[in-house]
Amino acid sequence: MTLHALFLGAGPAGIGPLVNAQQRGLLPRLLDTGVAVVDRGDRMGPGTIGQHLINSDTAGGTFLECLDDDLFAPVAGSGPRRRLERYRQSAAPLPLVGEFLGEIGAALRGALDAHPVSRFLPGTRAVSIRRSTDGGFATTLAAGEETFELRSRYVISALGGYQDHQRALAAPIVPGVRLADGYADRVLHTEQVLTAGGAERVAEMLAAAGTRRVVIIGGSHSAFSAAWVLLNRVRGEFGPGDITVLHRKPPRIFYPTAADAHAEGYTDFGADDLCPLTQRVYRLAGLRWDSRDLLRRIWSGAEDRVGLVRLDPAVDDGVTTLLKEAAVIIPAFGYRPVTIPVLDEHGRPMPLYGSGPGTPPLVDTRCRVLDAGGDPVPGLFGIGLASGFTLDGPLGGEPSFTGQTNGLWLYQNGIGERILGQLL
Repeated sequence: MTLHALFLGAGPAGIGPLVNAQQRGLLPRLLDTGVAVVDRGDRMGPGTIGQHLINSDTAGGTFLECLDDDLFAPVAGSGPRRRLERYRQSAAPLPLVGEFLGEIGAALRGALDAHPVSRFLPGTRAVSIRRSTDGGFATTLAAGEETFELRSRYVISALGGYQDHQRALAAPIVPGVRLADGYADRVLHTEQVLTAGGAERVAEMLAAAGTRRVVIIGGSHSAFSAAWVLLNRVRGEFGPGDITVLHRKPPRIFYPTAADAHAEGYTDFGADDLCPLTQRVYRLAGLRWDSRDLLRRIWSGAEDRVGLVRLDPAVDDGVTTLLKEAAVIIPAFGYRPVTIPVLDEHGRPMPLYGSGPGTPPLVDTRCRVLDAGGDPVPGLFGIGLASGFTLDGPLGGEPSFTGQTNGLWLYQNGIGERILGQLL
């Protein structure tokens, strides 16, 4: 049997197109074509999101929008949903969001398990994807000691992202300074720091060094989330100036409207920083909720434990001294996509654009995975953290934004709909 679509990964991104299908009344039609969802774990929905100590960067009500639906009716009465309701207008703890997504995933798994030609395969790892001579794919999977192959017309890769340690060590911070040059043993990535185990590791490193000095490199949401974890989840007290955030671009703040920004005295934006669809200020680039509040407190002087230092790529300006004095160094350099080998019809490796030097995207604006030449591989899609997806006109976003876009709401709406439209 040849499936219509094979989803690799059942985390928040992987289930996004399925949630979109259900919201639009298209899930039965999609499952009738023959769908398989595989995941290393034994559940659909939460992925690793519940392992993070931070709160969401969107209001809790955003996660509840998918519940106006018969399939998810049992979720509406669940404990996670009732607790999440308390955060409808505020940031929600990610462990609670993970529990809620587990309920959504359980409902989707029920639909798959009950369907005669669709299924969920837990405890299953994707090994490689090979193009077939008929234009489809033969994907090699492993479950325990067993290796087997599934054929499908389409493959949707939602394998997540990782932080490349070697790239982080090799990246120039300022002229003549890399983390590989004597700092490697003090490096912890944000994906580690934002977890309970990572926060404990930070505390141990600080105690062993006898200093509370920490340097965070980057100005993104994850950089300020790391600072928030240090202040709120790491044992011990930090003193004035103990934490330094090194950043190249000025941090930005999200506001619902320009009027809201002006009301709080924030004027560091122009016409290109407004989303043309929503009129939100820095809809994509702006810090939100806890990170936003932390940055505003730093700017106002109310938070003196964290200092901001603008990096000049041509001048050291004391950066080496900061690094030498730090007990912990946290690079917030973003994520790379997790991929598996893609082979052509003859079994030869097909290099992907997203695996090239620098930080090229894995996918185009239609979520199609790109080959080394930047051309889409027909039938192969990517979604999720580090896919490199960028919003275009129909999905909005400020024209000045140059990064990639992620988010549960987008997975279940604009991005999920874009993939679903090509599957059906």
